[in-house]
Amino acid sequence: MIKSNIQEMNMESAINFFNKLKQKVDEYSTSKIEVFHSAFQKNQWFTLEEIHRMLNAISNRYLDSDSLRTWLSQYNLTQITKIKTIAIISAGNIPLVSFQDLLCVLVCGYKAQVKLSEKDTVLYHWIKDLIQDCDPSIASRIEFTERIHDYDAVIATGSDLAANHFKHYFQKKPNIIRGHRNSIAILNGDETEFDFIELGKDIFYYYGLGCRNVSKIYVPFNYDFSPLLKTLDSHFSYVRNHTKFQNNYDFQLAISLINPVHFLQGETILLIENTQLGSPLATIHFEYYVDEVDLKHKIAEHANKLQCIVSNKNLDFIPVTPFGTSQLPGLLDYPDDIDIMNFLISLQQEYVD
Repeated sequence: MIKSNIQEMNMESAINFFNKLKQKVDEYSTSKIEVFHSAFQKNQWFTLEEIHRMLNAISNRYLDSDSLRTWLSQYNLTQITKIKTIAIISAGNIPLVSFQDLLCVLVCGYKAQVKLSEKDTVLYHWIKDLIQDCDPSIASRIEFTERIHDYDAVIATGSDLAANHFKHYFQKKPNIIRGHRNSIAILNGDETEFDFIELGKDIFYYYGLGCRNVSKIYVPFNYDFSPLLKTLDSHFSYVRNHTKFQNNYDFQLAISLINPVHFLQGETILLIENTQLGSPLATIHFEYYVDEVDLKHKIAEHANKLQCIVSNKNLDFIPVTPFGTSQLPGLLDYPDDIDIMNFLISLQQEYVD
């Protein structure tokens, strides 16, 4: 059965299958809303709004027929003749964060052995049920497990501490190991209110818990932060109604008042001058730059820890993502810029320890 799946999961059959899954994901039902409520009860960062946000992104960016066709045309699936079992260790910071990993494994006709985060089990089981409705033979290639076993390769995502553990534990298997990354924004003083609204999406979507969320901004000296804070407070006030987010905000404000740090206080976010890339939840670090040469140097210091660089201005020395799109990756926007499909296809060559 699995061999048949590998042979038949060519481009058009894959597109047809995922088009059916897209229809299931988009379909409204009371049972679907009940699932979302259950996911929220298990992890209160997963509000209905954020779950809908992720599912809309998955539907429009990953399951769209034209996008799938463009993506799959980059690869030769006929090279895949051997069945492989891929262990996926998923994080739980944002809803369905490892969906792209799962999609890639299924497209290749492989088995997916998934160790879920306790924070995000409900939505994955729901997705598997939808896949079951679309094609039981494909659903049979998905196994949720507490302990991975008998696998050929690993795709693992977690904190930096977890990633170091994964690198040691899985060193004898082909692997993709992802630690924590951050995203930055570059401002130049020419931003409009619309730019700030779009930047707010990069900051606040999923409450800032993802690697693609902006955690730091670079600004020229004498930058006026007032319009930015005013816009964020006006358009993203909903974060103040989330108890966990507000608790983090209150804690970070207290710390900032006690410590000798330069910070600016908005109602939704604290801007703290700090050279570090990662910032605590409910805060954004900022750092001044002199010119583009200085900016290039500062970014280079963090190059291996950056996921996205967002800006309304193209830079000659590094690719940038437009404001408001950091949380809308396409099928070719692989985490850490590691091509998952090339990795999976390469497994057809025998791996010798």
